[in-house]
Amino acid sequence: MTTTSPTSTTVQAIEQAEAAWLAALTEGEEAMTALMLEDSQAIHGPVGKIDDRETFAHFTWTRRRHVFAKAEGLGITVRGKTAITTCLQEMHIVFDENLPPFPVQETVTRVWEETGEGWRLAHLHQAKRMPPV
Repeated sequence: MTTTSPTSTTVQAIEQAEAAWLAALTEGEEAMTALMLEDSQAIHGPVGKIDDRETFAHFTWTRRRHVFAKAEGLGITVRGKTAITTCLQEMHIVFDENLPPFPVQETVTRVWEETGEGWRLAHLHQAKRMPPV
């Protein structure tokens, strides 16, 4: 397959999808599932847990509610109507309402598919890192 350079419009649309995803992490299950394809899967590394769209969104929101999320070093590769993004993602997560949010970093790869409704998440792989210093 030949990879062509994406247009600036395509890159901007993917960057907007990434920003929408980070916002959705702090907004809840419905916001996350709205950005995911129906057959999306999320892989939690290094444990290897694989979730479907609804399980991932429910777990993310009810077990470890995000109150802040940002990404650094976003890399984008586009192949036709598929985009692969990689980044270092930092989140502040509430595990216990009696404790302050806990900072977590992950290396993340997301696969986006272009649809009539915009870019939607097809696949997500995240691997935890030590908390930021």
